[in-house]
Amino acid sequence: MAATKFQYNNKTLRFEQVKISYFSVLLSVLSYLTFGFLFFVGLVLLQNFVIETPIEKKLRAENKALEKHKLLLTSQLAQSNQQLTELKNKDLTLYQKLFETNLPKESSPVYPEREQLLIASAGDFNESIDQLGQRFSELLTAAQKTSRFYSAKASVKKEDVGMLTTIPSTAPIENFEVSKLVSGFGIRINPFHKGQYHHDGVDIASPRDTPVLASAPGRVILTKRSDLVAGYGNFVEIDHGNGYVTRYGHLEEIIVRQGQVLKKGQIIGSVGSSGGSIAPHLHYEVTLDGKNLDPIKFILEGISADQYKVLLSQSSKQNQSLD
Repeated sequence: MAATKFQYNNKTLRFEQVKISYFSVLLSVLSYLTFGFLFFVGLVLLQNFVIETPIEKKLRAENKALEKHKLLLTSQLAQSNQQLTELKNKDLTLYQKLFETNLPKESSPVYPEREQLLIASAGDFNESIDQLGQRFSELLTAAQKTSRFYSAKASVKKEDVGMLTTIPSTAPIENFEVSKLVSGFGIRINPFHKGQYHHDGVDIASPRDTPVLASAPGRVILTKRSDLVAGYGNFVEIDHGNGYVTRYGHLEEIIVRQGQVLKKGQIIGSVGSSGGSIAPHLHYEVTLDGKNLDPIKFILEGISADQYKVLLSQSSKQNQSLD
């Protein structure tokens, strides 16, 4: 039990019991609350600015390292971007020199190693500066490896440029579409006797009078017109040099002469159904040193990767040819 307090009264000249007032009680409570609040604020400030936890210590160290190496990483990133841009420009220049056309929009070089590293780097934003630096180094190494690979595999000597430009790499018909290929190279069914035979070229269906184009620069070595319902009918042969010769059969009209020098893409005649043909189409052959090759392997210019897959699929079908 609390002791009773007394206070001396000068008027009555005696000790009197002290009475507790509500104001004094309220003042005491407010004083205690104020002291508690200030004490709590002091502890929080002490925790945040004086005492350092292990996590805070690690984060402060990473921030310092990031500030220190920011300029270096920025410089390396800019250098990497410049190298990737130079690689892209070199790929485009090489494609234009080889095929004398622009790279199809839907086609683009694929670098699997770089793509995997980019995806991995973007997957975790909580990596430490050391991990980010390591991933950046891996990305740069992959880019350099890809550059060396294509430099070794796709390098072209000056003396080889002339040979490469004579390869019959373009489609032999105007406005070529992959769906127009109706019969490929190899064993096929003959449309007349229905037996199997070796089809030495490919059949490209197209309306009569569609322009037929030289698939590479060259010289006309043979033009032949025939009214027989057999063989190639009206056809043209072009020597492109380095052993490459192309043949264009079942033409309706021939507008070039033997010995004439042609440019790639120049019109040599029109689609017809002359000779042993059952429908208007172009029979197209490619030979190297007298040996027939699959023309599909040479139709590259202006063809995307997806279109080429469709072309390969259609050419592999064991169907009936048109000649």
